[in-house]
Amino acid sequence: MAIRSLTPMLSDFVTLRDAMDRLFEQSVVDPARLLSGTATGVGMPLEVCETGDDVVVKALVPGISPESLDVTYNQGVLTLHAKSEAPEAEKGWTWYVREIGYGEMTRSISLPVQIDVDHVETTFENGILTLRLPKAEAARPRQIKVGSNGQLKRLESAAREPVSA
Repeated sequence: MAIRSLTPMLSDFVTLRDAMDRLFEQSVVDPARLLSGTATGVGMPLEVCETGDDVVVKALVPGISPESLDVTYNQGVLTLHAKSEAPEAEKGWTWYVREIGYGEMTRSISLPVQIDVDHVETTFENGILTLRLPKAEAARPRQIKVGSNGQLKRLESAAREPVSA
């Protein structure tokens, strides 16, 4: 009998524990929320990949207009900044669920190679910003010819010019 009387109490503890876990996950203490600056955890999910000639970055920015996006590249760091405004609440509105994050979001990532900022291509479609960042000429892969029969082959580079005194 004693075990049955504790069963409802134990289920209340589990419920209380779940409630505390949810409260903790949604609190300001959540590191993902602190870093992203939004209530939903990840403010601006990214995909970044490298091809032979480019670095391609895709950013998920639903509800953001292209005019509200700011993209900068400085010393190897790509920074994306977006801003959205919360809609004005009308008199008499009662919110039941409000999970859409409004405000400012910023993501900065270090790129593994230098890029040619003068030839960047951007597209914005269905809430996805795509950046095609061409690698700087010095960062692109190069073919090195291997000499045969004891011949010495040197890699010729336009970047290496003789220094005149």
